[in-house]
Amino acid sequence: MQTSTEPTTNRAATAAARAQLMLQRTELRDSMDHRMAEASTMRSDVSDGHGETEHLVVAEQHDHAARLDAITRAAIDRIDSGTYGRCIDCGDEIPAERLEILPATPVCVQCQATHERA
Repeated sequence: MQTSTEPTTNRAATAAARAQLMLQRTELRDSMDHRMAEASTMRSDVSDGHGETEHLVVAEQHDHAARLDAITRAAIDRIDSGTYGRCIDCGDEIPAERLEILPATPVCVQCQATHERA
């Protein structure tokens, strides 16, 4: 029996989304580890200081990966709390097609458009 806070998204779809999100988190972390190791061995021909360019690139990649990891973690938390599949802004159900394409999305298409216009 569903409560009013649970989306009508079926359990199999939610389980698949959770698995996909966990895989994305693992791939993100592996990629970041690989990039960090690669950056520590790179040499730059740019004369902007010893390794400054590499450090800036690594810092930017780390920041990007951290933001993606936080978004993914938030989606997993919504699955755990039973609110996955509901827009965090308006509360409407997010269409299954959108969740298949963007499993970590916290908002419906209409609310996303509102955010982008703001």
